[in-house]
Amino acid sequence: MASVGSSAIASHSWGDYHWARTTASFDLTIINSTTSEWDPRVSEAIADWNDSSVLQMVEDTGGSTSRKTRRQCRGGTGTIRICNLEYGNTGWLGIAGISLDSNGHITTGYTKLNDTYFNTSYYNNYTWRQSVTCQELGHNVGLDHQDEDFNNQSLFTCMDYQDPPFEAPNAHDFEQLETIYNHLDSYDSYAGGGGGGGGGGGGCNAPPGKGCNKSDMPGAVGWGASLGRRGNAETFIRIDPDGTMHLTHVTWAIGH
Repeated sequence: MASVGSSAIASHSWGDYHWARTTASFDLTIINSTTSEWDPRVSEAIADWNDSSVLQMVEDTGGSTSRKTRRQCRGGTGTIRICNLEYGNTGWLGIAGISLDSNGHITTGYTKLNDTYFNTSYYNNYTWRQSVTCQELGHNVGLDHQDEDFNNQSLFTCMDYQDPPFEAPNAHDFEQLETIYNHLDSYDSYAGGGGGGGGGGGGCNAPPGKGCNKSDMPGAVGWGASLGRRGNAETFIRIDPDGTMHLTHVTWAIGH
């Protein structure tokens, strides 16, 4: 009981990374580049995260599903792209990546879901697909895991490692988002969306070279150096010559 209580009140922000915004709530576009079997999982995860009072994810259902797009899965400036593909026997179920400007604000993000594992009997079910989709999108907005021990009592959140996992955020995830986004910034690093619950209206008011006005780096590849592994989670960092920082959160499959 004590261990559950301590986990429930612990901070689980991901390094204080967050999207810059000038309003109390904002609309964040999620470009859905998944194929049809994943569409319900993406829509459900977005709906679950939209119980937040500080952000609304707006699904763009027109994302390309070409193999090239899904293999690269580059989020556009100020947006997140989510993709699926048979990425191979990499050892990971899902990865979430974010890029930061020189002020440490998220400027773009992506999530990849690895069908090489999700097409196997162990992972090809609603619970695993929904939980990993939910968790990776949580990383894209600045959340880390609440707990990384598969063998303790479940915290009933997708941000907890359990087998079987839980499919949706819990109240503490939303409390943590309120803590992360409890201040305003001087510019928006997100591009906005066409709907949802308020926000900056979709325009980009970042200074040149900052936030949503930062150019993409199409030649950048690789995760960079590992910052360490805890259980089935590992984070990597890569810094481009212009100072842009890229962080990748990896969810390893069980046994890898």
